[in-house]
Amino acid sequence: MISKQFLKSSLVYTIIGALPYISGIILIPFFTNSLTTEQFGANALYFSFLYLIQIVSTFALDFYIGISYFEFKDNPQRFKQMIGTVLISLSFVGGLVLIVFLLLGKQIFHVVFHEAPSVFFYPFGFFTVLTAIFNGFIKTYSNLLINQQRPKRFFWINLMNFILVVTFSLLLLHFFPFTLYGPILGRLFPSVISFLLVSFFMIKEFGFTYDLKLIKQIRNFCIPLLVYSFSIWIVNYIDRFFINGFLNETIVGIYDTAVKLTLILDILQIGLNSAIQPKVFLIWQKTKKPGSNPEVNRYYNVMTGITLILIPLFVLVIPLLVPLVITKKIYYQAFAFLPLLSLGFASRVWFYLFIAPIFYFKHTKVLPRVFFISAIIQAIMTYFLIKYFSLMGAVYANFLIKPVQALLLYRESRKIFNYHFNRWKIVYLPIIFMCTVLLLSGIFRNSSPLLVGSFELLVSAGMVSFLYRKEISGLLKNRLSSSSS
Repeated sequence: MISKQFLKSSLVYTIIGALPYISGIILIPFFTNSLTTEQFGANALYFSFLYLIQIVSTFALDFYIGISYFEFKDNPQRFKQMIGTVLISLSFVGGLVLIVFLLLGKQIFHVVFHEAPSVFFYPFGFFTVLTAIFNGFIKTYSNLLINQQRPKRFFWINLMNFILVVTFSLLLLHFFPFTLYGPILGRLFPSVISFLLVSFFMIKEFGFTYDLKLIKQIRNFCIPLLVYSFSIWIVNYIDRFFINGFLNETIVGIYDTAVKLTLILDILQIGLNSAIQPKVFLIWQKTKKPGSNPEVNRYYNVMTGITLILIPLFVLVIPLLVPLVITKKIYYQAFAFLPLLSLGFASRVWFYLFIAPIFYFKHTKVLPRVFFISAIIQAIMTYFLIKYFSLMGAVYANFLIKPVQALLLYRESRKIFNYHFNRWKIVYLPIIFMCTVLLLSGIFRNSSPLLVGSFELLVSAGMVSFLYRKEISGLLKNRLSSSSS
Protein backbone atom coordinates (compact mmCIF):
# COMPACT_ATOMS: atom_id res chain seq x y z
CA MET A 1 0.00 0.00 0.00
CA ILE A 2 1.06 3.58 -0.63
CA SER A 3 1.41 5.27 2.76
CA LYS A 4 -0.09 8.65 3.63
CA GLN A 5 3.44 9.89 4.29
CA PHE A 6 4.48 8.94 0.76
CA LEU A 7 1.51 10.73 -0.75
CA LYS A 8 2.15 13.76 1.45
CA SER A 9 5.82 13.84 0.39
CA SER A 10 4.86 13.47 -3.28
CA LEU A 11 2.49 16.41 -2.94
CA VAL A 12 5.25 18.52 -1.36
CA TYR A 13 7.69 17.68 -4.15
CA THR A 14 5.08 18.44 -6.83
CA ILE A 15 3.86 21.77 -5.43
CA ILE A 16 7.25 23.07 -4.32
CA GLY A 17 8.87 21.86 -7.54
CA ALA A 18 6.36 23.99 -9.45
CA LEU A 19 7.26 27.18 -7.53
CA PRO A 20 9.65 28.52 -10.25
CA TYR A 21 6.73 28.39 -12.71
CA ILE A 22 4.34 29.87 -10.15
CA SER A 23 6.71 32.77 -9.44
CA GLY A 24 6.85 33.48 -13.16
CA ILE A 25 3.06 33.64 -13.32
CA ILE A 26 2.78 35.79 -10.16
CA LEU A 27 5.34 38.32 -11.44
CA ILE A 28 3.78 38.76 -14.91
CA PRO A 29 1.49 41.67 -13.84
CA PHE A 30 4.34 43.50 -12.11
CA PHE A 31 6.77 43.00 -14.99
CA THR A 32 4.27 44.07 -17.66
CA ASN A 33 3.28 47.18 -15.73
CA SER A 34 6.82 48.26 -14.67
CA LEU A 35 8.78 47.43 -17.84
CA THR A 36 8.51 48.65 -21.40
CA THR A 37 7.25 46.11 -23.90
CA GLU A 38 10.79 45.79 -25.31
CA GLN A 39 12.25 45.21 -21.83
CA PHE A 40 9.58 42.62 -21.05
CA GLY A 41 10.44 40.75 -24.25
CA ALA A 42 14.17 41.06 -23.51
CA ASN A 43 13.57 39.57 -20.05
CA ALA A 44 11.84 36.58 -21.68
CA LEU A 45 14.96 36.05 -23.83
CA TYR A 46 17.30 36.35 -20.83
CA PHE A 47 15.09 33.90 -18.91
CA SER A 48 15.16 31.38 -21.76
CA PHE A 49 18.92 31.75 -22.06
CA LEU A 50 19.27 31.21 -18.29
CA TYR A 51 17.77 27.73 -18.56
CA LEU A 52 20.08 26.85 -21.43
CA ILE A 53 23.19 27.84 -19.44
CA GLN A 54 21.81 26.06 -16.38
CA ILE A 55 21.57 22.84 -18.40
CA VAL A 56 25.14 23.22 -19.65
CA SER A 57 26.66 24.20 -16.29
CA THR A 58 24.79 21.46 -14.38
CA PHE A 59 25.95 18.84 -16.92
CA ALA A 60 23.09 16.49 -15.90
CA LEU A 61 24.74 16.05 -12.48
CA ASP A 62 21.32 16.72 -10.92
CA PHE A 63 20.18 13.43 -12.50
CA TYR A 64 23.38 11.62 -11.54
CA ILE A 65 23.29 12.55 -7.85
CA GLY A 66 19.71 11.32 -7.51
CA ILE A 67 20.30 7.95 -9.18
CA SER A 68 23.70 7.40 -7.53
CA TYR A 69 22.20 7.90 -4.08
CA PHE A 70 20.67 4.42 -4.29
CA GLU A 71 23.98 2.92 -5.44
CA PHE A 72 26.10 4.42 -2.64
CA LYS A 73 23.67 5.03 0.26
CA ASP A 74 24.62 1.83 2.11
CA ASN A 75 28.33 2.75 2.07
CA PRO A 76 28.74 6.08 3.94
CA GLN A 77 32.35 6.62 2.88
CA ARG A 78 31.67 5.96 -0.79
CA PHE A 79 28.53 8.07 -0.58
CA LYS A 80 30.52 11.04 0.74
CA GLN A 81 33.10 10.54 -2.02
CA MET A 82 30.32 10.56 -4.63
CA ILE A 83 28.88 13.82 -3.24
CA GLY A 84 32.33 15.42 -3.12
CA THR A 85 33.07 14.34 -6.69
CA VAL A 86 29.76 15.81 -7.86
CA LEU A 87 30.60 19.11 -6.11
CA ILE A 88 34.02 19.22 -7.77
CA SER A 89 32.46 18.42 -11.16
CA LEU A 90 29.80 21.12 -10.73
CA SER A 91 32.46 23.64 -9.72
CA PHE A 92 34.71 22.70 -12.64
CA VAL A 93 31.96 22.83 -15.29
CA GLY A 94 30.48 26.02 -13.81
CA GLY A 95 33.92 27.64 -13.69
CA LEU A 96 34.61 26.60 -17.28
CA VAL A 97 31.28 28.09 -18.43
CA LEU A 98 32.05 31.32 -16.57
CA ILE A 99 35.53 31.59 -18.15
CA VAL A 100 34.10 31.00 -21.64
CA PHE A 101 31.55 33.78 -21.18
CA LEU A 102 34.07 36.17 -19.63
CA LEU A 103 36.23 35.71 -22.72
CA LEU A 104 33.57 35.35 -25.42
CA GLY A 105 30.31 36.57 -23.85
CA LYS A 106 29.97 39.68 -26.00
CA GLN A 107 30.59 37.72 -29.20
CA ILE A 108 28.16 34.94 -28.20
CA PHE A 109 25.41 37.43 -27.38
CA HIS A 110 26.02 39.30 -30.62
CA VAL A 111 25.54 36.10 -32.62
CA VAL A 112 22.52 34.85 -30.65
CA PHE A 113 20.77 38.17 -29.98
CA HIS A 114 21.93 40.43 -32.80
CA GLU A 115 18.28 41.17 -33.65
CA ALA A 116 17.49 42.16 -30.04
CA PRO A 117 18.71 45.73 -29.37
CA SER A 118 17.81 45.49 -25.65
CA VAL A 119 19.79 42.30 -24.95
CA PHE A 120 23.47 42.75 -24.02
CA PHE A 121 26.03 40.56 -22.28
CA TYR A 122 27.10 43.28 -19.82
CA PRO A 123 25.67 43.56 -17.29
CA PHE A 124 22.48 41.51 -17.54
CA GLY A 125 23.80 38.66 -19.66
CA PHE A 126 26.68 38.18 -17.23
CA PHE A 127 24.27 38.24 -14.28
CA THR A 128 22.13 35.64 -16.08
CA VAL A 129 25.11 33.31 -16.53
CA LEU A 130 25.97 33.61 -12.82
CA THR A 131 22.36 32.87 -11.86
CA ALA A 132 22.33 29.77 -14.07
CA ILE A 133 25.53 28.40 -12.50
CA PHE A 134 24.26 28.94 -8.93
CA ASN A 135 20.87 27.45 -9.81
CA GLY A 136 22.66 24.32 -11.00
CA PHE A 137 23.96 23.68 -7.47
CA ILE A 138 20.51 24.32 -5.97
CA LYS A 139 18.76 21.96 -8.40
CA THR A 140 21.36 19.23 -7.86
CA TYR A 141 20.97 19.35 -4.09
CA SER A 142 17.17 19.44 -4.41
CA ASN A 143 17.26 16.22 -6.45
CA LEU A 144 19.40 14.60 -3.77
CA LEU A 145 16.86 15.60 -1.09
CA ILE A 146 14.00 14.14 -3.15
CA ASN A 147 15.72 10.76 -3.43
CA GLN A 148 16.75 10.84 0.24
CA GLN A 149 13.05 11.38 1.07
CA ARG A 150 13.76 14.56 3.03
CA PRO A 151 10.70 16.67 2.12
CA LYS A 152 11.04 19.15 4.99
CA ARG A 153 14.46 20.48 3.99
CA PHE A 154 13.43 20.37 0.31
CA PHE A 155 10.31 22.36 1.22
CA TRP A 156 12.07 25.09 3.20
CA ILE A 157 15.01 25.62 0.82
CA ASN A 158 12.83 25.93 -2.26
CA LEU A 159 10.12 27.94 -0.50
CA MET A 160 12.79 30.35 0.76
CA ASN A 161 14.16 30.72 -2.76
CA PHE A 162 10.65 31.36 -4.11
CA ILE A 163 9.94 34.05 -1.49
CA LEU A 164 13.30 35.70 -2.12
CA VAL A 165 12.75 35.79 -5.90
CA VAL A 166 9.35 37.43 -5.56
CA THR A 167 10.52 39.83 -2.82
CA PHE A 168 13.75 40.96 -4.51
CA SER A 169 12.02 41.30 -7.89
CA LEU A 170 9.25 43.49 -6.48
CA LEU A 171 11.61 45.65 -4.41
CA LEU A 172 13.98 46.23 -7.32
CA LEU A 173 11.07 46.96 -9.66
CA HIS A 174 9.84 49.54 -7.16
CA PHE A 175 13.21 51.30 -6.80
CA PHE A 176 14.36 50.84 -10.42
CA PRO A 177 11.23 50.90 -12.60
CA PHE A 178 11.58 50.51 -16.36
CA THR A 179 14.97 48.81 -16.02
CA LEU A 180 15.87 45.11 -16.04
CA TYR A 181 17.42 45.25 -12.56
CA GLY A 182 14.16 43.92 -11.08
CA PRO A 183 13.80 40.67 -13.06
CA ILE A 184 17.53 39.98 -13.58
CA LEU A 185 18.90 40.80 -10.12
CA GLY A 186 15.65 39.50 -8.64
CA ARG A 187 16.80 36.08 -9.84
CA LEU A 188 20.52 36.52 -9.12
CA PHE A 189 20.40 37.59 -5.44
CA PRO A 190 18.17 34.66 -4.31
CA SER A 191 20.32 32.20 -6.28
CA VAL A 192 23.46 33.46 -4.48
CA ILE A 193 21.81 33.16 -1.04
CA SER A 194 20.37 29.69 -1.79
CA PHE A 195 23.70 28.56 -3.29
CA LEU A 196 25.56 29.54 -0.11
CA LEU A 197 23.01 27.73 2.05
CA VAL A 198 23.10 24.59 -0.12
CA SER A 199 26.92 24.60 -0.14
CA PHE A 200 26.96 24.91 3.66
CA PHE A 201 24.60 21.94 4.07
CA MET A 202 26.49 19.73 1.62
CA ILE A 203 29.97 20.47 2.98
CA LYS A 204 28.83 20.18 6.61
CA GLU A 205 27.03 16.88 6.04
CA PHE A 206 29.34 15.17 3.56
CA GLY A 207 32.68 16.95 3.89
CA PHE A 208 34.82 17.38 0.81
CA THR A 209 36.16 13.89 0.14
CA TYR A 210 36.15 12.75 -3.46
CA ASP A 211 37.07 9.93 -5.83
CA LEU A 212 38.29 11.06 -9.22
CA LYS A 213 37.80 7.51 -10.53
CA LEU A 214 34.08 8.33 -10.61
CA ILE A 215 34.64 11.00 -13.27
CA LYS A 216 34.48 8.45 -16.11
CA GLN A 217 31.22 7.03 -14.73
CA ILE A 218 29.82 10.54 -14.38
CA ARG A 219 30.79 11.44 -17.95
CA ASN A 220 29.24 8.28 -19.45
CA PHE A 221 26.05 8.73 -17.45
CA CYS A 222 25.61 12.47 -17.92
CA ILE A 223 26.34 13.05 -21.61
CA PRO A 224 23.16 11.26 -22.90
CA LEU A 225 21.07 13.07 -20.29
CA LEU A 226 22.68 16.37 -21.27
CA VAL A 227 21.39 15.75 -24.80
CA TYR A 228 17.98 14.91 -23.29
CA SER A 229 17.89 18.14 -21.23
CA PHE A 230 19.04 20.26 -24.17
CA SER A 231 16.33 18.69 -26.34
CA ILE A 232 13.67 19.62 -23.78
CA TRP A 233 15.02 23.17 -23.74
CA ILE A 234 14.67 23.39 -27.53
CA VAL A 235 11.05 22.21 -27.35
CA ASN A 236 10.20 24.71 -24.58
CA TYR A 237 12.22 27.81 -25.49
CA ILE A 238 13.61 27.87 -29.04
CA ASP A 239 10.48 29.60 -30.35
CA ARG A 240 11.33 32.83 -28.46
CA PHE A 241 14.65 33.08 -30.32
CA PHE A 242 13.06 32.50 -33.73
CA ILE A 243 10.31 35.04 -32.96
CA ASN A 244 12.98 37.57 -32.02
CA GLY A 245 14.91 36.84 -35.21
CA PHE A 246 11.92 37.24 -37.53
CA LEU A 247 9.91 39.81 -35.52
CA ASN A 248 10.96 41.82 -32.43
CA GLU A 249 11.24 41.82 -28.64
CA THR A 250 7.74 43.23 -28.10
CA ILE A 251 6.22 40.29 -29.99
CA VAL A 252 8.40 37.93 -27.94
CA GLY A 253 6.89 39.45 -24.80
CA ILE A 254 3.30 39.03 -26.02
CA TYR A 255 3.92 35.40 -27.00
CA ASP A 256 5.78 34.68 -23.76
CA THR A 257 2.84 36.09 -21.78
CA ALA A 258 0.43 33.74 -23.56
CA VAL A 259 2.67 30.70 -22.99
CA LYS A 260 3.24 31.55 -19.32
CA LEU A 261 -0.52 31.80 -18.78
CA THR A 262 -0.94 28.26 -20.14
CA LEU A 263 1.48 27.09 -17.43
CA ILE A 264 -1.61 27.13 -15.19
CA LEU A 265 -2.95 24.19 -17.22
CA ASP A 266 0.47 22.54 -17.16
CA ILE A 267 0.71 22.78 -13.37
CA LEU A 268 -2.81 21.38 -12.95
CA GLN A 269 -2.01 18.42 -15.22
CA ILE A 270 1.27 17.76 -13.41
CA GLY A 271 -0.67 17.73 -10.14
CA LEU A 272 -3.23 15.28 -11.56
CA ASN A 273 -0.51 13.01 -12.89
CA SER A 274 1.38 13.16 -9.58
CA ALA A 275 -1.76 11.92 -7.83
CA ILE A 276 -2.44 9.23 -10.44
CA GLN A 277 1.02 7.81 -11.14
CA PRO A 278 1.77 6.32 -7.67
CA LYS A 279 -1.60 4.53 -7.74
CA VAL A 280 -0.92 3.20 -11.24
CA PHE A 281 2.54 1.97 -10.26
CA LEU A 282 1.06 0.18 -7.24
CA ILE A 283 -1.51 -1.58 -9.45
CA TRP A 284 1.24 -2.74 -11.83
CA GLN A 285 3.30 -3.91 -8.88
CA LYS A 286 0.39 -6.05 -7.65
CA THR A 287 -0.62 -7.50 -11.01
CA LYS A 288 2.98 -8.04 -12.22
CA LYS A 289 1.67 -7.88 -15.79
CA PRO A 290 3.14 -5.32 -18.23
CA GLY A 291 -0.15 -4.25 -19.74
CA SER A 292 -3.24 -2.08 -19.39
CA ASN A 293 -6.18 -3.02 -17.20
CA PRO A 294 -9.56 -1.39 -16.47
CA GLU A 295 -8.45 -0.07 -13.08
CA VAL A 296 -5.45 1.79 -14.56
CA ASN A 297 -7.43 2.98 -17.58
CA ARG A 298 -10.04 4.51 -15.29
CA TYR A 299 -7.50 6.97 -13.91
CA TYR A 300 -6.47 8.21 -17.37
CA ASN A 301 -10.10 8.32 -18.52
CA VAL A 302 -10.86 10.65 -15.62
CA MET A 303 -7.75 12.74 -16.37
CA THR A 304 -8.93 13.12 -19.99
CA GLY A 305 -12.41 14.22 -18.95
CA ILE A 306 -11.12 16.74 -16.40
CA THR A 307 -8.61 18.16 -18.90
CA LEU A 308 -11.24 18.68 -21.61
CA ILE A 309 -13.36 20.67 -19.15
CA LEU A 310 -10.41 22.66 -17.77
CA ILE A 311 -9.21 23.85 -21.21
CA PRO A 312 -12.35 25.83 -22.21
CA LEU A 313 -12.77 27.11 -18.64
CA PHE A 314 -9.20 28.42 -18.86
CA VAL A 315 -9.90 30.13 -22.22
CA LEU A 316 -13.03 31.71 -20.73
CA VAL A 317 -11.68 32.84 -17.36
CA ILE A 318 -8.19 34.16 -18.20
CA PRO A 319 -9.35 37.07 -20.45
CA LEU A 320 -11.67 38.14 -17.62
CA LEU A 321 -9.09 37.99 -14.83
CA VAL A 322 -5.92 39.25 -16.54
CA PRO A 323 -7.17 42.84 -17.17
CA LEU A 324 -7.66 43.14 -13.41
CA VAL A 325 -3.90 42.93 -12.85
CA ILE A 326 -2.30 43.84 -16.22
CA THR A 327 -3.07 47.37 -17.35
CA LYS A 328 -1.15 47.56 -20.63
CA LYS A 329 -3.63 46.59 -23.32
CA ILE A 330 -0.94 45.49 -25.75
CA TYR A 331 -0.59 42.25 -23.77
CA TYR A 332 -4.28 41.48 -24.27
CA GLN A 333 -3.24 40.37 -27.77
CA ALA A 334 -2.09 37.18 -26.02
CA PHE A 335 -5.75 36.19 -25.48
CA ALA A 336 -6.16 35.43 -29.18
CA PHE A 337 -3.54 32.68 -28.91
CA LEU A 338 -4.91 30.98 -25.78
CA PRO A 339 -7.42 28.66 -27.53
CA LEU A 340 -4.69 27.03 -29.65
CA LEU A 341 -1.91 27.14 -27.05
CA SER A 342 -4.18 25.47 -24.48
CA LEU A 343 -5.45 22.96 -27.03
CA GLY A 344 -2.19 21.02 -26.97
CA PHE A 345 -2.93 19.95 -23.38
CA ALA A 346 -5.82 17.82 -24.70
CA SER A 347 -3.17 15.43 -26.06
CA ARG A 348 -0.92 15.82 -23.03
CA VAL A 349 -2.81 12.98 -21.28
CA TRP A 350 -1.34 10.67 -23.95
CA PHE A 351 2.12 11.90 -22.97
CA TYR A 352 1.60 10.90 -19.32
CA LEU A 353 -0.07 7.61 -20.28
CA PHE A 354 2.77 6.55 -22.60
CA ILE A 355 5.68 7.75 -20.46
CA ALA A 356 4.47 5.99 -17.28
CA PRO A 357 5.58 2.46 -18.38
CA ILE A 358 8.93 3.86 -19.49
CA PHE A 359 9.59 5.12 -15.96
CA TYR A 360 8.08 2.10 -14.20
CA PHE A 361 10.09 -0.45 -16.18
CA LYS A 362 13.22 1.76 -16.07
CA HIS A 363 13.36 1.97 -19.86
CA THR A 364 14.54 5.57 -19.63
CA LYS A 365 17.39 5.08 -22.11
CA VAL A 366 14.85 5.79 -24.87
CA LEU A 367 14.02 9.27 -23.54
CA PRO A 368 17.06 11.09 -24.98
CA ARG A 369 16.20 9.67 -28.40
CA VAL A 370 12.50 10.57 -28.15
CA PHE A 371 13.14 14.14 -27.03
CA PHE A 372 16.05 14.67 -29.42
CA ILE A 373 13.83 13.73 -32.37
CA SER A 374 11.00 15.92 -31.07
CA ALA A 375 13.48 18.80 -30.59
CA ILE A 376 14.62 18.56 -34.22
CA ILE A 377 10.99 18.46 -35.40
CA GLN A 378 10.13 21.42 -33.15
CA ALA A 379 13.06 23.54 -34.31
CA ILE A 380 12.42 22.95 -38.02
CA MET A 381 8.65 23.32 -37.70
CA THR A 382 8.90 26.51 -35.60
CA TYR A 383 11.44 28.14 -37.91
CA PHE A 384 9.42 27.67 -41.10
CA LEU A 385 5.99 28.30 -39.57
CA ILE A 386 7.18 31.61 -38.08
CA LYS A 387 8.93 32.51 -41.34
CA TYR A 388 5.76 32.05 -43.41
CA PHE A 389 2.94 32.63 -40.88
CA SER A 390 4.53 35.09 -38.42
CA LEU A 391 3.59 34.73 -34.74
CA MET A 392 0.67 32.42 -35.47
CA GLY A 393 3.24 29.95 -36.80
CA ALA A 394 4.87 29.75 -33.36
CA VAL A 395 1.44 29.11 -31.80
CA TYR A 396 0.70 26.24 -34.18
CA ALA A 397 4.18 24.76 -33.62
CA ASN A 398 3.64 24.91 -29.84
CA PHE A 399 0.32 23.08 -30.27
CA LEU A 400 1.51 20.45 -32.76
CA ILE A 401 4.65 19.35 -30.89
CA LYS A 402 2.60 17.98 -27.96
CA PRO A 403 0.82 15.19 -29.91
CA VAL A 404 4.07 14.54 -31.79
CA GLN A 405 5.91 13.91 -28.50
CA ALA A 406 3.10 11.61 -27.33
CA LEU A 407 3.27 9.57 -30.54
CA LEU A 408 7.06 9.21 -30.27
CA LEU A 409 6.65 7.99 -26.67
CA TYR A 410 3.94 5.54 -27.77
CA ARG A 411 6.23 4.10 -30.42
CA GLU A 412 8.82 3.32 -27.74
CA SER A 413 6.58 2.31 -24.82
CA ARG A 414 4.51 -0.18 -26.84
CA LYS A 415 7.70 -2.27 -27.15
CA ILE A 416 7.58 -3.02 -23.42
CA PHE A 417 3.89 -2.52 -22.62
CA ASN A 418 0.61 -3.88 -24.00
CA TYR A 419 -1.98 -1.11 -24.32
CA HIS A 420 -5.70 -1.89 -24.15
CA PHE A 421 -7.91 1.09 -23.38
CA ASN A 422 -11.20 2.74 -24.31
CA ARG A 423 -10.22 4.45 -27.55
CA TRP A 424 -13.22 6.72 -27.49
CA LYS A 425 -12.33 8.20 -24.12
CA ILE A 426 -8.54 8.29 -24.49
CA VAL A 427 -8.00 8.87 -28.22
CA TYR A 428 -11.08 9.84 -30.20
CA LEU A 429 -12.57 12.28 -27.67
CA PRO A 430 -9.43 14.51 -27.50
CA ILE A 431 -9.03 14.33 -31.30
CA ILE A 432 -12.66 15.36 -31.90
CA PHE A 433 -12.27 18.14 -29.35
CA MET A 434 -9.06 19.41 -30.96
CA CYS A 435 -10.57 19.32 -34.47
CA THR A 436 -13.67 21.13 -33.23
CA VAL A 437 -11.62 23.89 -31.60
CA LEU A 438 -9.47 24.28 -34.73
CA LEU A 439 -12.66 24.61 -36.78
CA LEU A 440 -14.15 27.12 -34.35
CA SER A 441 -10.90 29.12 -34.31
CA GLY A 442 -11.09 29.36 -38.10
CA ILE A 443 -14.76 30.31 -38.17
CA PHE A 444 -14.51 32.84 -35.32
CA ARG A 445 -11.03 34.09 -36.23
CA ASN A 446 -11.82 37.72 -35.50
CA SER A 447 -14.26 37.06 -32.68
CA SER A 448 -13.77 37.42 -28.95
CA PRO A 449 -11.87 34.58 -27.21
CA LEU A 450 -14.81 34.53 -24.80
CA LEU A 451 -17.10 33.46 -27.65
CA VAL A 452 -14.67 30.76 -28.75
CA GLY A 453 -14.25 29.62 -25.15
CA SER A 454 -18.03 29.43 -24.66
CA PHE A 455 -18.45 27.21 -27.71
CA GLU A 456 -15.49 25.10 -26.57
CA LEU A 457 -17.09 24.58 -23.17
CA LEU A 458 -20.43 23.59 -24.71
CA VAL A 459 -18.73 21.08 -27.00
CA SER A 460 -16.47 19.57 -24.35
CA ALA A 461 -19.21 19.43 -21.70
CA GLY A 462 -21.55 17.74 -24.17
CA MET A 463 -19.00 15.14 -25.29
CA VAL A 464 -17.73 14.41 -21.77
CA SER A 465 -21.31 14.13 -20.42
CA PHE A 466 -22.23 11.67 -23.16
CA LEU A 467 -19.15 9.43 -22.94
CA TYR A 468 -18.95 9.55 -19.15
CA ARG A 469 -22.71 9.27 -18.52
CA LYS A 470 -22.34 5.95 -16.64
CA GLU A 471 -19.60 7.31 -14.38
CA ILE A 472 -21.55 10.53 -13.72
CA SER A 473 -24.74 8.56 -13.01
CA GLY A 474 -22.89 6.27 -10.58
CA LEU A 475 -21.31 9.25 -8.85
CA LEU A 476 -24.70 10.94 -8.42
CA LYS A 477 -26.26 7.74 -7.06
CA ASN A 478 -23.45 7.36 -4.53
CA ARG A 479 -23.90 10.99 -3.45
CA LEU A 480 -27.67 10.56 -3.05
CA SER A 481 -27.33 7.31 -1.11
CA SER A 482 -24.67 8.75 1.20
CA SER A 483 -26.73 11.89 1.86
CA SER A 484 -29.89 9.90 2.59
CA SER A 485 -28.08 7.64 5.02
